[in-house]
Amino acid sequence: MGILSINMDDPMDVDALDAFLKIAEYRSLSAVAKLYGVPKSTLSLRLKQLEGELNTSLFLREGRSLVLTEAGQTLRTHAADILGRCEAARMAVAETLDDASGMLRIGATGEFGTAFYSQMLFAFRRRYPKVQLDLSFFSPHTLYLPERQEMMDAIISWDDGNAGQGGAEQLWTDRFCLYASRDYLARMGTPATPAELEEHQAVMFRQPAGPQLWLLQRDAETLSILPRSDLFANEYWTVKYFAVASEGIAYLPSFFTQIECERGDLVRVLPGWESAQQRVTLRVMRPSALSRRMGAFIDFCRDYFSPGYVFNGPRYYVETIFNPTNTTQTGEQR
Repeated sequence: MGILSINMDDPMDVDALDAFLKIAEYRSLSAVAKLYGVPKSTLSLRLKQLEGELNTSLFLREGRSLVLTEAGQTLRTHAADILGRCEAARMAVAETLDDASGMLRIGATGEFGTAFYSQMLFAFRRRYPKVQLDLSFFSPHTLYLPERQEMMDAIISWDDGNAGQGGAEQLWTDRFCLYASRDYLARMGTPATPAELEEHQAVMFRQPAGPQLWLLQRDAETLSILPRSDLFANEYWTVKYFAVASEGIAYLPSFFTQIECERGDLVRVLPGWESAQQRVTLRVMRPSALSRRMGAFIDFCRDYFSPGYVFNGPRYYVETIFNPTNTTQTGEQR
């Protein structure tokens, strides 16, 4: 067992501590190098220098993962505190400036990263170019763990069940509906009632506990449907791709299919039926000590999700370009 020995005449490098914390989180030099764009050799050098200053090993290798030693666990607590104080100092200086600036760390559930969060944060960067962004996606099961919350300035979640805790603010709502391609409906017929869904093929989103149920309601009637399917994916872009590719009916939020419906690549199925409202919420981790950039982000989110806001930026969608298996269309899905 290594002894944590610190040489006070040779203060630890903040960059080395930051690298150490990132390696401790992801348990891999390669993963950190890929995620943060830092050469693996640089991370390795910083870690070796830190271990040399402390005269102890901070990690042990178990298979392909790095595991903290007892000394590493001790340093992790102190390193997080040191970097937190450094960030607080930077925030205090930034508060004296006229413009919002500095690093903003946002955690989010990752269901609709490119179509939802990336688009929103692109618009935020256009308005506040001096603010740096670090966006991390987590599953709803890990997003609200205490160690995650300590890393984040704010969390944006898509109806994850925890949003009501800690004073989260509702930004927006949407509903899931059923969608299919015109080619699929021409081939298989258009269901007129929920009961007729039994005759159709579904493209299913798979949650950790199993396939996502289709929860539909119309007036006072509520249904829970588990349709027949041989296509499952735990990523909504894949589900939408197969729906556009005429492989079945999919259960998707309306914002996520807007462009495909406008282009005619998808159409609503059973338009009178839809899910209950799904919430998008913003939870600020330290509301009693808002930085200028965090205040700017809160105001921007409220503006972005207001009815009159118009987004002017790149949008991402599944486009039918060339499909050699379909003689009535031109296009393979991308």
